[in-house]
Amino acid sequence: MTQTNDVVQSLFANFPIAELGSDEQRQVFDKLKTRFGQSSDAAAELKNLYKVKGFSDFAAVMMWILERAEKDPELAATSPEDETLLLSTFRKAIGEQGFPSAPAPSAGEGTGVSDEKGFASELERFSEAVQSGIEGRGAQLENLFNECEGIANRTSDSDFKQFGVLMADFLKFIAEGELLDDVRVINIVSNISSSVSQWAISPPDARHGLMEEALGMLRDFRTHFE
Repeated sequence: MTQTNDVVQSLFANFPIAELGSDEQRQVFDKLKTRFGQSSDAAAELKNLYKVKGFSDFAAVMMWILERAEKDPELAATSPEDETLLLSTFRKAIGEQGFPSAPAPSAGEGTGVSDEKGFASELERFSEAVQSGIEGRGAQLENLFNECEGIANRTSDSDFKQFGVLMADFLKFIAEGELLDDVRVINIVSNISSSVSQWAISPPDARHGLMEEALGMLRDFRTHFE
């Protein structure tokens, strides 16, 4: 974890804080910087931050830079493009969220429709990342896998609970097989994301059968890779 912590600390140290528009925004940034500086596991902190409404893009950029640095330590240094991207996603986070005063919920917390919509949005972002082939997909996959494993502990919906188990199995399969660029994975993820999004935005009494297509694809996904 030492290398990860070092890279994250460097990202915070090189962040163009002077370009933030208000003292309140700078105070929020300083709190985040202090929180990460005091953490012994920056990667875990990033996963928590990713789950805070509005901050997923900011955390994802940091995860992408970390992933890049792991592949090539010479790319650990922050470029002007990195700083611009971090600044824009942080501004977006502040605009969407307001000022976060508490740590993000753990995977086992959170219930109800808002949680289901949040998961559907995370799945949609992952689908877009897979289709576009951008870097950072590995970090998004890991976050989504952790979310899927936590679903059973925070929902009473039998279809959603079953989906969490099946989706976690699918994500583990493509991660172990390094299949993120496989066109079959791209198609499956896209179709699953569409079904889950429709299910999540529908009222509970109108959801019957909406998850079945996604569940069917996940039950039989291995047949596409035989």
